[in-house]
Amino acid sequence: MSLLSTAMAYYPYVFHPAVLVGGGLLLLIRHEWRRQDDPNGTLARRVGAFLVAGAASLLPTAAYVVISGKGPMQVTQGNTWQVDALVASGVLVVCVSLWYCWTRFDWGTLVPGGVLALAAVTIPYAAVSSVWNVSGHVIFAVTPTLYLTLTDARFWPLLAVPAVMVPNRVYVEAHTPLQAVCGALLAASVVTAVYALRVKRPLAGASGASE
Repeated sequence: MSLLSTAMAYYPYVFHPAVLVGGGLLLLIRHEWRRQDDPNGTLARRVGAFLVAGAASLLPTAAYVVISGKGPMQVTQGNTWQVDALVASGVLVVCVSLWYCWTRFDWGTLVPGGVLALAAVTIPYAAVSSVWNVSGHVIFAVTPTLYLTLTDARFWPLLAVPAVMVPNRVYVEAHTPLQAVCGALLAASVVTAVYALRVKRPLAGASGASE
């Protein structure tokens, strides 16, 4: 196996959707906190909320394991719509949990916007994946990296991850070129629309009102 083949084989595991979504949310949480005047030091509480939400995201998979009688490895491996549905369910649990915490404690608008974009991408992904194998790896590579870049252009190097993920899914024969490209276009269009409507416009309005 060549060096390129080895790198491409490991790439989707190193940059797994769980790693990118979780890591992206942690970066976003810290980025939002640093932009605020927060003398009370709520960063620990925000990270704590994230960890609790992450643990709760395992509940749909755990419930399916109990109901189906299958082992965790059986229900989490493969490239089937059932696996996609479990992933989507876990992502939505995280989105709802974090949105509630941020709006309940008034911790800012960037994280609620981020989880809204993530949920808005996840729902069509779950629906489409039952009939067409659109690339979830690409969708969940584009979503957090693009949203972070929209909030702060200094995050733009992160876009290299989805830029490689698109050809990677074709190279390892997990998806067709159309499935990979459509995943990228779906995520990019939804994230851009959510950021423009739910984050950028309210921030611009608040800035104008303060002048």
